[in-house]
Amino acid sequence: MKKPVRSSPELSFQQDGTPYSKQFTDIYFDSESGYQQSEQVFLLGNNISDRIKHKDDRFVIMETGFGTGLNFLLTLQAYHKLLQEVTDKELPELSFISVEKFPLTKQQLVKSLQALPQLTNFSNLLLAQYPELSCDNDNVEEFSLSFFNNKVTLTVIINDATKGLSNLNPLKNDLADAWYLDGFSPAKNPEMWSKALFEQIARLSKPEASIATFTVAGFVKRQMQDVGFRTQKTACIGNKHEMLTGVFQQNPYSKKGYQLRSIITKPQHVSIIGGGIASACAALALTKQGIKVTIYCKDNSLAQGASSNAIGALYPLLHQQADDISLFYQQAFWRAKTLYNTIIEDGFSFPHQWCGLLEIAYKEALEKRQQKFNELATWPTKLIHRVDANKASELANIELTHGGLFMPHAGWISPQDAVKQIINAAKATGRLKVENNILVNKIKKIETGKPNNSHQKNWTLLTNKGEFDACVVVFCGGAEIIDFDWVKQLPFSSVQGQVTNMNTNESISDLSTVICHKGYLTPQHNNMHAIGATFNKDCTRTTTTSEEDQFNLNMLSTCLPELTQKIGWDTSDIARSKSRLRCMTPDHMPIVGAMPDIEKHIEIYPHLAKDKNWKYDQIAPVIDNLYVMMGFGARGLCSAPLAADILAADLCATPYPVDNEMLFNLSPNRFVIRDIIRRKI
Repeated sequence: MKKPVRSSPELSFQQDGTPYSKQFTDIYFDSESGYQQSEQVFLLGNNISDRIKHKDDRFVIMETGFGTGLNFLLTLQAYHKLLQEVTDKELPELSFISVEKFPLTKQQLVKSLQALPQLTNFSNLLLAQYPELSCDNDNVEEFSLSFFNNKVTLTVIINDATKGLSNLNPLKNDLADAWYLDGFSPAKNPEMWSKALFEQIARLSKPEASIATFTVAGFVKRQMQDVGFRTQKTACIGNKHEMLTGVFQQNPYSKKGYQLRSIITKPQHVSIIGGGIASACAALALTKQGIKVTIYCKDNSLAQGASSNAIGALYPLLHQQADDISLFYQQAFWRAKTLYNTIIEDGFSFPHQWCGLLEIAYKEALEKRQQKFNELATWPTKLIHRVDANKASELANIELTHGGLFMPHAGWISPQDAVKQIINAAKATGRLKVENNILVNKIKKIETGKPNNSHQKNWTLLTNKGEFDACVVVFCGGAEIIDFDWVKQLPFSSVQGQVTNMNTNESISDLSTVICHKGYLTPQHNNMHAIGATFNKDCTRTTTTSEEDQFNLNMLSTCLPELTQKIGWDTSDIARSKSRLRCMTPDHMPIVGAMPDIEKHIEIYPHLAKDKNWKYDQIAPVIDNLYVMMGFGARGLCSAPLAADILAADLCATPYPVDNEMLFNLSPNRFVIRDIIRRKI
């Protein structure tokens, strides 16, 4: 087949020097804000600098529409800045691949770039190597240039975007990390924005690849979603006003359909059943997305269950290796810190101290474990590092006979106060209503006879105060609702725990960090220290006992005898105690997502029982408009904020804050799939 003859674009130049395409009747960039717009949309929209800085192997950017090279020059400038700033590691190589059907001649490019004086240094680098392109050498199908001692390579493919991309067959590591979806708008150049183009983009994308574009046209957004991108609109400077970004997270060609999450139309209203930290975080995340929320709480006020303690430690669960559970809690911890700090900065303050946390090596086995932990150096020292007894004593402001692992960014907060202030922040949006003293006994599906629609009334809540209709229902309760309709099909369990609050005295009042041993000891708050906690499986008792108070005191005495003797606590020093139920899962990870339809799972994925790697395209079947966000155990303060972000992404079809593997590790249907594989169902 004869290769089409290449033609250079017909350009004119406006009074300010901006290049104008006569063919597409549009400018290449806005003279007033084009530089800033391109930087915001493509570099910031893809978080380019930060991602390059933290990547170890080659970073690949692919682009549709090279045009004047503006986006490349901005990227080259950003990379050059990183070369100057990052001195503790070698930056990864950067590969920039762009497809351009109508490449500018060198003369056209020289004149076009004169309108961007702020990029002159980098424009000169490009122009020094840019080839002379004309109809006389139309056999040139692509050209490659290199910069900064081959650290950056630019490849421009001269072809239609779809055809040019279809000819690429890179290795797995050379798939795109980020996409600049540029080119003239769909209204000016509809041929480029085809379904086939987006299929090629998906084919050439790494998992978690990002994408950014100026256009927010509905059909562009839908085509991005159809091939596996989760998208969101954000504000943009200049005359474009809005931009569209996305993350490649739900690849329909993954052959593991049971790991994919269904997309629903963003609901206008959501009903939450609960009243603790999970409900508060979910309400805030959803109201921030513009969704109206009603919380149905069975108690006369919020945070009366597992979130009712006066003091709760905030820290991640970390193992020696970066296993699934540690990776989740590390990310969850940083997200929780960000949320709580933001709430406080916004004026919704609550008692807390980011005072750090010490895991004391109170016996030889722990000393060896922590030594191994330190040698492996799996986690950054800013998150956790080893200290000796002298340093531990200095950090705690009391004498300790053992060293341990110190988490400098950990601390404690008042859970009950935090819940109430998060709720106040959500109420400040004008979209949250809290209904106290309403016990939901049952939910009943409304048979509408219409296709699934998150905007219609789909559920009836049967309560002690009558019936309430709901469009979308989210279970955010604790152990008290694990036997509820729908919830009981998931493997939740109840674990009772009692916390004992001790009156402070002069021997312990100066404690300045949280101490963990087999249990824990917190700094004082309102002249009380929290010690605990008991851990009784399948116990539903919420009344306190003197035996469990004594257990907590004995645990402290056994692990830290010298400190306990110095403090001198006995049962007469107990200020108060509290017994509550934790909602647990078998793998100690919370559950967040749509309620699975178990019968349909068994029907659709039977071959997994014979071959766990069997490929399925079908997306996991769910109970429409019914979601669950539960199973936080004793770590809701740490994990609920990130889980709430995932719930909001589920309901709004926006990018998930975690990768696909972690997303499935938190999915409600993970236990169903495991049971099918193990032939338990």
